[in-house]
Amino acid sequence: MKKTLLLAVILILCGCQSIEPSVVTPSASHTVPPTATVTSTASQTPIPTATKTANIPTETPIPFEVCCPLEEETIQSLQRIIVNPLVIPPIGKDDGHHGVDFAYYRRGDRDSIQGIEVYAVLPGTTVLTLEDEIPYGYAILIETPLSYLPQTTQENILATYLPIPDEVVYQGECPAFTAPTPTGEMSVYHLYAHFEERPDYLPGDPIQCGTFLGTVGNSGYSSNPHLHLETRLGPSGVDFSTMAFYKASYTEQQRANYCLWRMSGYYQLFDPFLILSTAE
Repeated sequence: MKKTLLLAVILILCGCQSIEPSVVTPSASHTVPPTATVTSTASQTPIPTATKTANIPTETPIPFEVCCPLEEETIQSLQRIIVNPLVIPPIGKDDGHHGVDFAYYRRGDRDSIQGIEVYAVLPGTTVLTLEDEIPYGYAILIETPLSYLPQTTQENILATYLPIPDEVVYQGECPAFTAPTPTGEMSVYHLYAHFEERPDYLPGDPIQCGTFLGTVGNSGYSSNPHLHLETRLGPSGVDFSTMAFYKASYTEQQRANYCLWRMSGYYQLFDPFLILSTAE
């Protein structure tokens, strides 16, 4: 009986001892559990953050400017030194007067306008510079997108642009030329002529408002020193390498470019004071 009681007590004591649980230490590969966001692959495009977007430069509109084309003159005083006004001929004709001529004699301390500096009226891009040929002599042609001008000025210039006839009868012997490809874009073209020397610019060179272009001379078909300022509206992107006329020695390309520029109707004359007056 005593042995039986002793055995029961031993069994009860063994059942009351605590059992320590085994501890499993996670391996290094499981310390960072995968999440739903870690699913990108190399082929996916990264999503730009707010800071990256803020660093993208934005296009800043260029403020409109008009500059006086002649040294020691103002936009207002130009009207007083016009010696040959604009006379627009019909399309196909080369008579009239294709621009405005500025000149003077014994003005202040000067005996002549010869040597006065010439500046760009508008910013733009150089199209071509010309050698001393007929009629323009040393000259430079600059293109400015019409869209650069104020809306009202654009409308005033566009209102002068006439429909081009289906068949144009040319004054003089004009070689065949390729009409400009319509792009829907229009530009203003400024031609400055009769410089003392060829302007030191190449096609594609940028021009700023007020950029020095050269000095007033008497080159080309000119009898007295003056600045010939010619403004036209036409399709953007004109590609002239040269132009000249009225001499048999000139190449077919020179004469074709001249006819396209002066008589075809694609590049039509307008009064430069439509632009110059915006500075008043």
